[in-house]
Amino acid sequence: MKILLAGTLVSKGGIQTHLKWLSRALGEEVCEVLVVSITSQTPSPVDLQDIQSFKSNNVNFISFHSQSRKKNFVFSILNLAKIISTVRKFSPDIYLVVGTGWNLFLPPLFTSRRTKKIFYEVMSGFVRSWRNSRWVARWCFDEVVGQSPTVAANFAESFGWKKQIAAVAAIPEPLELTACLPKPISRTVELGKAKAALFSRLAPHKQSFWLVQQWECLKDVLDELHIHGSGPEEDLIREYISSQGIGDRVKFFGRYPDGQAYVDLISSYDMTLLPTIGAEGAPLVLLESMACGVPFVAYGVGGIPDYGVDNPNVLIVAPERWKTSQARVYADIDNMTESPADENQSSGKIPVFVSAVKQMAYKLAQGEIDQAQLQRFYFERYSYSVLKKAWVSYLCNH
Repeated sequence: MKILLAGTLVSKGGIQTHLKWLSRALGEEVCEVLVVSITSQTPSPVDLQDIQSFKSNNVNFISFHSQSRKKNFVFSILNLAKIISTVRKFSPDIYLVVGTGWNLFLPPLFTSRRTKKIFYEVMSGFVRSWRNSRWVARWCFDEVVGQSPTVAANFAESFGWKKQIAAVAAIPEPLELTACLPKPISRTVELGKAKAALFSRLAPHKQSFWLVQQWECLKDVLDELHIHGSGPEEDLIREYISSQGIGDRVKFFGRYPDGQAYVDLISSYDMTLLPTIGAEGAPLVLLESMACGVPFVAYGVGGIPDYGVDNPNVLIVAPERWKTSQARVYADIDNMTESPADENQSSGKIPVFVSAVKQMAYKLAQGEIDQAQLQRFYFERYSYSVLKKAWVSYLCNH
């Protein structure tokens, strides 16, 4: 079987991680795989080196990138023609789109009728406007797969998808293969001694800066709060920590490492935090936390609530504004000047996420979190072997 995976492999993120490990999983099953990376950014030497490491007899990669940075989703007609030519030449049995952008959706419309067109929804499932490229999948693709059951249901409702829709989790970096995972033991953490961390791109909707601003409410239940990542809010976080004189307990570290160093870093914390209010799918960083046996607290947006099903060792809470319609909230998210939690703070209420962090600290202190059970949950549902089997079963049984 010939499978073409279309997305982007430039930079780091969930889409890039999933594409690379999915290509390897399919290649191991003797599928012929071509990964077409379509981006407006020029791949860096680090990107190219990383991509090369995933090549094999059955897996190949081609990159198309534009020098123009005006709009990431707009490519020249010439570039699009080259992409279409590549797709036709490969003549795939399956064309799987992972991500968004017109240049991912247009090429399969020029392929053979026998090519099955599948779209993998890695966002929330909701749509903000009629100009969104995902409408092409709604009208012209054969199948849609959601990153989680909730994401799949959101897509079906928002786009009016009437056909059957599957749900298969994205493949995170399989830390059980790329590093030596710890064998966590169930343990208590004295109240006020827990160390918490956020691992994320520091974009406004991820609320990393907002989280740092909550330290006054968290300092009695946490010993330290560490921020790992890079993005637009870096300077805000540094300046706030300095201006408030809290650098002895709230610390910013920038980009976080890969492989064993990443595992060792996550494992050094008692909990991880993700107060995102964005149109998320199901962030892979939460799976990586579970793989290390580290419980997390997160807002239940997109597919995140599915991580909490039959999983008593994490806390997932709905943002205050989500009491109404998630679809309407996502439509307004670009115009937000304050987070949903800020509304409660202005009225003197404690944000529900802060309350959840406190609750997790109390659970750790009372021995109600089973770290070993949490890691087993990951291995049973989200390990590389489990997700490889799920994807091979879905794609290769057509």
